[in-house]
Amino acid sequence: MNLLYYLFIKATSKAKQKEGFTLLEVIVTMVVMSLLATLAMPTIQRSYNQFRLDTAIVQLHKDIRWAQKLADREQGQVSITFFQDKQPYRYVIQTVSDRTRVKTVELPNGLTAIQATTIFINPDKTFMRNGHVLIRKGEVRRYVYYYQTGRSRVTSIPD
Repeated sequence: MNLLYYLFIKATSKAKQKEGFTLLEVIVTMVVMSLLATLAMPTIQRSYNQFRLDTAIVQLHKDIRWAQKLADREQGQVSITFFQDKQPYRYVIQTVSDRTRVKTVELPNGLTAIQATTIFINPDKTFMRNGHVLIRKGEVRRYVYYYQTGRSRVTSIPD
């Protein structure tokens, strides 16, 4: 009985002495976590750039589809004009007949490049000519291809 009591007292007294972490343990943990964060940062940044680019290209594709509906509803030609002169890049959707601006959209800051010409949409929802829009952020590229048949698609692979 005396032995059990002695072991219990020793065990609890050692536990009371060893509450928390030592300074060395905290510093080592912080160094390891900092190293892991440093190694993961490029991957996180690349994923964030890709997310922003994907969001912008999906919005552009939706706006192209919306402009097709506008051309059908107004029974007139609609244009999408891209302004690439300064950041943030932007595009304007307007009716061709009276040059009324219907919508202006700013693309996210930090895009590396945008290659596009004005897109003309006929009243029957077809495009005046085939073409594509390229948006690039760093090494990540996204395309919207549009065809005279009225079809359009988003891809990361050039035709």
